[in-house]
Amino acid sequence: MKQYLSHSPPLNVIPSLPKNPHALPIVSIGAGAIVTLGHLSAYKLAGFPVKGIFDVDRHKAFDVAKRWDIPNVYNTIDEACASSSTENVIYDLAVPSKQIIPILKHIPINSHVLIQKPMGENLSEAQAIVDICKERHIHGSINFQLRYAPYILALKDAIHRGWLGDRLTTVEIHVNVHTAWTSWPFLASAPRLEIIYHSIHYVDLVRDLLAPYDPSAVHCRSSQHIAMPHLTPVRSSYSFRYDHDPMLYVNIYTNHHHRWGKNHTNSYLLVEGTQGAARAQIGDNLSYGESTEGKQIDSLQICSDKVTNGEWVDIDLQKRNRFPHAFIGPMAAAIRRYENENDRPTTDIADALKTMAVLEAAWDSSTNNMTSITYKQTNE
Repeated sequence: MKQYLSHSPPLNVIPSLPKNPHALPIVSIGAGAIVTLGHLSAYKLAGFPVKGIFDVDRHKAFDVAKRWDIPNVYNTIDEACASSSTENVIYDLAVPSKQIIPILKHIPINSHVLIQKPMGENLSEAQAIVDICKERHIHGSINFQLRYAPYILALKDAIHRGWLGDRLTTVEIHVNVHTAWTSWPFLASAPRLEIIYHSIHYVDLVRDLLAPYDPSAVHCRSSQHIAMPHLTPVRSSYSFRYDHDPMLYVNIYTNHHHRWGKNHTNSYLLVEGTQGAARAQIGDNLSYGESTEGKQIDSLQICSDKVTNGEWVDIDLQKRNRFPHAFIGPMAAAIRRYENENDRPTTDIADALKTMAVLEAAWDSSTNNMTSITYKQTNE
């Protein structure tokens, strides 16, 4: 039985919302699984109207539109972009990263855009996205929704309140699961698969948790797997150095080919500070292909010297999970910027570019910077 904290004000699990949820209707570019499982479910919960949808697969677009009561299905990207001629909209891009730059060239000048991660396949493409947005005066942000997962919002609130002490000492993310990469056929040709399409979330989360400080160096090892040699690296490990605190210990480990049941699968975030610790379960990694509707698959536990008397307690997430609730946050932040241009999203493309810079350094580390070992021969 879970032991909830009752003598302290509840931790925040809800992102900051726009004053008017109808201020900026959404035009969805893409109708894939992430759109139906994350985007549209979240927008329905938040009351954000979706005006129309476009996908290169028109049958898929019509199917999604029917299921989610979306009034317009566009035949071309130009037709979708013309939807802003009668009212301001926000374009919600959820497409393979190679399609982002061509689509941005169609987006009208002075538009608002939310782009599903990754921000291109590498730092060069990410910079090109920033340049195009600047050239066309596009207000862009990246859908790094893990920052807005209910357990992350609660964790950041606890850190802000000092529950974990006056400084953090350890951040560890550990993922050991089975991921069916074949569910996303376009990943078969991705050159930096795991780094760019999965652990990018954790790298960005680390940056968010430790802001305003960014890592100064990274050591990374990203590897293929013998069971899927046709794919580029599908598992990774990272270790970061922070110049502002050389004793801060930050590590990420991901393995996606643990196919031997759930007895020893893991998917968690562990954060320790000088006076407390927190452990969050990233439940969606443990539930691929399963129906999770109505289930609390995510969790957060906190142990604080001064708030919980050194006992581990469960945090009430109010029946909210990363899927779909985390997807409310990035769109809410983008709409709030429309309401107030000075209210810049934390995942603005300028900040997201830094996450891509960390990933570029990680890739370089994995391919070039491991230290060789010399075994000295002894004379007998």
